Amino acid sequence: MSRPIRKRAVLVALGYAAVLTTVSLLPSGGTGPLSGWDKEISPGLQNLLHVPAYGVLVWLVAWAMRLGRLWHLVVAAMGCAALGGLLECVQAAVPGRFGSLEDALLNAVGTGVAVLILVALRKFGRMKDKQPVAETSTAASGHRP
Repeated sequence: MSRPIRKRAVLVALGYAAVLTTVSLLPSGGTGPLSGWDKEISPGLQNLLHVPAYGVLVWLVAWAMRLGRLWHLVVAAMGCAALGGLLECVQAAVPGRFGSLEDALLNAVGTGVAVLILVALRKFGRMKDKQPVAETSTAASGHRP
């Protein structure tokens, strides 16, 4: 049986992807109205932010699409990583921006970490549901051995 797609969640995921794309393609440095927006963020922190940014994207896509099977989640993560790689390529044409293989790899790491966390959460949830019910004592049930 097919699971319905959550329409609002799809809009949230698409909106987040649009914001991520916009931020990735804003000019850095220069004199334009949006240029230099990232001057207060250290390069090291900028690199580090790639991991959670793409992890959140995978989580939003999984939530929106109600991805239940591992291979669906992996395909979604690969799509998110491909978006990150594409944006790194396009950055070469943006003033003050430089696409880098390192950033593309950090995007992919973020998607992979998200998959691992989602799988672990799912597995933990299943294990929690399968906990044995505590046995009632014979005295409490009124039965004598």
